[in-house]
Amino acid sequence: MSSTTSTTSTTSTLGFAILALLARADSTGYEIASRMRNPVAYFWTASHSQIHTDLQRLLSAQMVAYDRAPGPGPQDKKVYTITAKGRDALREWITTPPRPQPERDELVLKSYAAWLADPAALMEMFRTALHRHEERLAEYERAWASLEEGAPPLFGTPKFGNMAALRCGLGYERHRVEWCRWMLDQLSRSLNPSCEAAKPNDE
Repeated sequence: MSSTTSTTSTTSTLGFAILALLARADSTGYEIASRMRNPVAYFWTASHSQIHTDLQRLLSAQMVAYDRAPGPGPQDKKVYTITAKGRDALREWITTPPRPQPERDELVLKSYAAWLADPAALMEMFRTALHRHEERLAEYERAWASLEEGAPPLFGTPKFGNMAALRCGLGYERHRVEWCRWMLDQLSRSLNPSCEAAKPNDE
């Protein structure tokens, strides 16, 4: 087993998310946390403490390094950069099949047990979910329109990665919006069975 493969197998997914950010631009710990919130939080989340812990692990593994620079306060700030070892590990990790992840979707779990609940209360919950997904979809669509204004991003550039992740996000949010609307339609029918029964039969 090569040293790169060994490092790849022991580095967390969050660690690779940090490396992916540093491959785009050198950053302080605060900047990494900020960039993790947007746009990476659309598909991967982490707390500030988790980021700090994994950053220290990457330092110990010599996958990142840092230089000191004047900070806003009395102490210097640390500006982290990805090392050649870190970049090699990141390249290898990108094409390694993802580890199996347990599926945990609370809203889907609630829908599985929805037959036990009050339809009116469920409708309110799904209206809230629909509004949230419609807002995210609109945000993604604005970002996609912005990407389409110029030439298509070329593979090998950070913008290509932005486009790939955004395309997946668009599909997910569109599906989620359609599903929430379907749930609301089903619940509305259960609350108003007379309206359904009053519809004329197809001839």
